[in-house]
Amino acid sequence: MAREGFYASVASQRAMVWTTIVLGIVFAISYVLLMGFFPPPPADLAASEVTRIYTEHNVRLRIGVIFGLISGGFLAPISVVISVQMARLEKGVPVWAILQGLTGVVGTVFVWLPVLVWGVAAFTPERAPEITLIMHEFGWLLFITPLSLFPMQLIGIIIVAFTKDEDDGHSAFPRWLGYLTAWQFVQSFGGPIAVLFKTGIFSWNGLLPFWLPFALFSVWMVAICVTLLKALRHQKATQAALPA
Repeated sequence: MAREGFYASVASQRAMVWTTIVLGIVFAISYVLLMGFFPPPPADLAASEVTRIYTEHNVRLRIGVIFGLISGGFLAPISVVISVQMARLEKGVPVWAILQGLTGVVGTVFVWLPVLVWGVAAFTPERAPEITLIMHEFGWLLFITPLSLFPMQLIGIIIVAFTKDEDDGHSAFPRWLGYLTAWQFVQSFGGPIAVLFKTGIFSWNGLLPFWLPFALFSVWMVAICVTLLKALRHQKATQAALPA
């Protein structure tokens, strides 16, 4: 019975990782191809220019919002799996795993909510341009600036990666992932700077608030999915080799 429960747990965790992968791909397609927000529009656009964004491709943008709302919670499943794997390696009460799980789920809101705000902006594009501009700016600043929440999720992963036992080289958090996560941790603080600038590398479409965090987050997501799936495969094989 214990072994059956273990297999069910591993299978569920693998399903959750793949759920994140599939939903993440759907979100990327909706964000890039349907909403058309990649690369991000400049932060210094006039109200009339912003209104044009929401009127010229209004139906396509709103369809993108629908798929974005469906898939915007893609970080929640993998955050749970990360916490479970961290708890296996922590000694005593798994406080870092708990912190990671809580902040990971809360952070999902700041991926999902901006999409809803953009949907509101696109819902009635014939309104006063200044109102559409406010909704547009609110959505983008909501999307970019809460990246400061991300370090709260990452700090536990970093600590576990550097303090755990080696786990025969099959840990979900190898040391190289700790270094990658630490770099992601540093880059995450660029987001809030966007509230001070409308042009240049510090604006919401600039190098520090968007491009570097986006590129590194993409690499990090691929890395964490690969290491988790590898670790889960090893855990299943190890358990299967034990006597019944």
